[in-house]
Amino acid sequence: MLNFLMEKDYGLMLNPISWKYSQNGALPWQYWALDNGAYKAYVDGTEFDEDRFLKTVYEKIPMSDMPPDFIVVPDIVGAGKKSLGFSMHWYSKCVSTLTKYNWFLAVQDDMEVDEVAKVMDKFDGIFIGGTVKWKVKTGEEWVKLAHSLNKPCHIGRVGIFRRIVWARRIGADSIDSTSFARAVNETPNGFVRLDSARAQTLLEI
Repeated sequence: MLNFLMEKDYGLMLNPISWKYSQNGALPWQYWALDNGAYKAYVDGTEFDEDRFLKTVYEKIPMSDMPPDFIVVPDIVGAGKKSLGFSMHWYSKCVSTLTKYNWFLAVQDDMEVDEVAKVMDKFDGIFIGGTVKWKVKTGEEWVKLAHSLNKPCHIGRVGIFRRIVWARRIGADSIDSTSFARAVNETPNGFVRLDSARAQTLLEI
């Protein structure tokens, strides 16, 4: 599977909890990004591990073969304005000093475009998190905001065919999902379905 991903120029979305990046050149990924681990902790019912995130950023990434395309600033899943405040705290804590990396602000349910626009000078892109319903409802607005500022927009957890098509149609720059890898042994496998969805642009969600 790893060779297939590299042949297709697909990237990896890693997180501090399941860090598997090579430090010896064995997996020369051209594209990869670092999620902060907040969603993984949320799913597992655990607390966000600040120490592990900081260790990954300050110790592991500098030893990696290539720097990440972007890092998702720590956020709070589904927490809206509270999440924005938390991310701004992390901007002061480390983002503002680690300017050699691209930092993406995660937007969550109930955040407003106008309030996020006011702080986007501090970040390099937008990461659309939140619930599926909210993400689908507001996704195009976030893509437009990012692009109006000449910044990229990534959408998290976009795994099913019609939402991959939707993400492509609204102009998202990248997406991620674990469903592609989970379905690798199915026929057609998850990545074949991804290739098929990438060729479509007109289906509605």
